[in-house]
Amino acid sequence: MAEELEFAYLYARVCGSFSKMQLGDAARELMQSSTGIIALWKKLFNEEPPNLPEAKLVFEAERRVIARSIESFLRLAKPFSESSNLIHALISKYEISVIKSMLFRLRSGEPKPEETSYSSRIIDQALAEWPRIDDMFHKTPYEWLSVQSLENLAVAENRLDQQYYLSLWNAAHEINEQKVGTILDLIRWEIIYQNVVWAFRIRRYYGMTKQDAAGMFVELKNVDTTSLALQTFQYDIEKIDSFERWPLKQLLAGQTGPALDVPVLEIRTQENLFAMVRRNLHLHPFSYTPIYCYFKLLEYETSLLLAVLESVRLGVTPEEKAKVMWVPGGKTV
Repeated sequence: MAEELEFAYLYARVCGSFSKMQLGDAARELMQSSTGIIALWKKLFNEEPPNLPEAKLVFEAERRVIARSIESFLRLAKPFSESSNLIHALISKYEISVIKSMLFRLRSGEPKPEETSYSSRIIDQALAEWPRIDDMFHKTPYEWLSVQSLENLAVAENRLDQQYYLSLWNAAHEINEQKVGTILDLIRWEIIYQNVVWAFRIRRYYGMTKQDAAGMFVELKNVDTTSLALQTFQYDIEKIDSFERWPLKQLLAGQTGPALDVPVLEIRTQENLFAMVRRNLHLHPFSYTPIYCYFKLLEYETSLLLAVLESVRLGVTPEEKAKVMWVPGGKTV
């Protein structure tokens, strides 16, 4: 009975937090705003911005958005110690994002970043040992990164993504079967969609074949996560009509030309995954499913806010945003 009350409390907290997120109409209003960083800072944080140059202020806003998201997640999820490994695995996504940025800077010969959008023990070590990549990630889960990794960043980033999803899957498997809810199924579908997107990316941007793609998808033992991605190689990405027999052809909705537009496909996958998260949050309240769903909802919100800040940095107009940006909880702007 006590455990059911704890889960009910968790579910209620998630629902309450969800209602306050900048998603749906609130997100759409924010996306359509053409105001500068000072006005945007006030909207995001309900306070006057610090006295910083515009570029520095945008970076500080990005860092603060990420920190606020992680803090909100930990505040709600930490009391549920049984899911601690899952919590750590989820948050590692921010760490991996910073590492990807570091790899790009290393390959480009850029200096060490003065600050990063997310900090951890591993990130601090990497900064301290910059630019000696072998020392930067020595005795960490990423110690396989080397000078050779910089020669093909696409492969290195792909391996980082695989590492993230395998860690997440294993952490979810540690949770009691009666309490895990539909977390495993949600992760499985996210992996399937990520594999599909990756298949289209490597075909469109790198001209790779099915044989080239061997080993580049996230695979789970005794769970099929690759067949739908591998099937895409049977069809012509220059002819949308050729995908008529593909089981996930609904992901091709919104395509406007005869050839496949990968960014439009990515929006469709985001919409589908978001719908799954929202539905499962409410269908499985008496489990740890709301913890996973809460992280995903925060992640969608954070991604949107970072996109808005990036659009300010680049001077993107509301009309241009409407063509490429996705609003969680709604359609494209």
